[in-house]
Amino acid sequence: MKDGEQRVGRIAIFGKARELWPVASLLGKTLPSEIELVVVEVPDTGRPVPLTIRLDDPLFSRLGITAADFQGTDSAIFALGTELHDWQGEGSRFLQTGSGPLPDIEQIAIHQIMLRAAQTYDQPDRLAYLYQPFRLPARVAAAGKFAFQSSDPASPLSMLRPTVQIESGQYAVLLKTRCASDRIEIVGARPKAVQLASDRERVGGIELDNGRIIEADLFIDSSGVLNDLGGLKEPSDWYALSDGMPFDRQISAQRSAMPSASKPPAIAQAVAGGLLMTTALRKTSMAQLVYASGALSSEAAQALLETDVEATVFAPGYVQQPWVGNLVRLGRASAWFGPFLCADTTMLHRQAVILEALVPTGLDMTVEAREFNRRHLIVAEQVRDFILLPLVLNGRTDAPWRGIGNLPESLAIRLEQFRSRGRLVTFESELFDEQSWIDLMIGFGIVPDRCDPMARSLDMGLLARRLKKLTQAFDRALATIAEQQPEAGAFLA
Repeated sequence: MKDGEQRVGRIAIFGKARELWPVASLLGKTLPSEIELVVVEVPDTGRPVPLTIRLDDPLFSRLGITAADFQGTDSAIFALGTELHDWQGEGSRFLQTGSGPLPDIEQIAIHQIMLRAAQTYDQPDRLAYLYQPFRLPARVAAAGKFAFQSSDPASPLSMLRPTVQIESGQYAVLLKTRCASDRIEIVGARPKAVQLASDRERVGGIELDNGRIIEADLFIDSSGVLNDLGGLKEPSDWYALSDGMPFDRQISAQRSAMPSASKPPAIAQAVAGGLLMTTALRKTSMAQLVYASGALSSEAAQALLETDVEATVFAPGYVQQPWVGNLVRLGRASAWFGPFLCADTTMLHRQAVILEALVPTGLDMTVEAREFNRRHLIVAEQVRDFILLPLVLNGRTDAPWRGIGNLPESLAIRLEQFRSRGRLVTFESELFDEQSWIDLMIGFGIVPDRCDPMARSLDMGLLARRLKKLTQAFDRALATIAEQQPEAGAFLA
């Protein structure tokens, strides 16, 4: 900050509880003592939705939230991924999990060795079958078991990347309890109008429906509740995902049936006209559907979810510069990816962590805004590519599934390089496990044209014994895992 520059004294954040508290709780915990935080919690008339969030999400470590905290809620259960049903045709199943890296052999990746074996016997299409025994997280989940990630790097269970499935309202309450501070003022109201500063390039205040005007140096919209107010310049750099995600309607409902005793992972089922996601919670389950209105009628969508709730518009995409002047747009205000793989929550959490590191101290926020926008765009493109990958690789022949294939350049590069030589191209600040990318590409039928040249130099006879020892270690680890959900106090470090 330059000498004599006026300092930031107050930050105001607006949003619905489910999207507001991931940001507000982090800022409330970490803001310097001289900065006040005003939290305007907007009433939410929408239905609660299920969330599936990685337990190693950076937001949780910053807030000190543990698995035991989730276990203390009424809805949370734990899982190891999301089951993709019928994406490669009726009856097909693939468990998409987070995963730590597989140990290599002689500095050669396991999938390269399996590819060499499949090519040796002129059976390249058996790559996925040969590779499956090494997907430990998927094997644990397929056996109906669950374990937390081991803190011992030598343990095969260190590969596990558990998720928590929780109802959004309870998640907001949990986060709100982490935000106790005498520097935080919480207001329940709706934004009514925007007052611009004298230069008309910055926000001066937000008028609420209770007559109060919230003034601040920095304004944050975490839900898009300020987007509909007159006076604010609309973002002109919206990147639409309609080509890669051809769904334009969404609907959600609570299931009447209770989940099975095994509490399965979330299920993402490809159906005629759309994508149906069902998430088990502790006492119930919830369903969400995104679909193409040209392929599935609203009546058919309601029948599929057994609900009379009306569908709403679904228009996925993201802005490229969410921080302009003294207004930062987060969450739904800046990006909309939908419920698949809980992409919206992943995006919001990463934005919150980035913002925390870049909270400005002075009223000239040009540098902080530029860096936030740069990092936001990296996150948005990686979330975009990760959720588009299985959509692009789907094997269905019905509309709109068969028409998906218009790829962003970064995803096209990843697919081209993996198809060519089995190598995963990585980019700056990767959000998702490299192993998860590899597992899904192989599981969805990609067979690289050639394997790593170093794999051809290995003695396959000696290698077979080392591979057997590795799978036996995985077998022993699997055998030690209990077949029920863990109780509070039973968590691994």
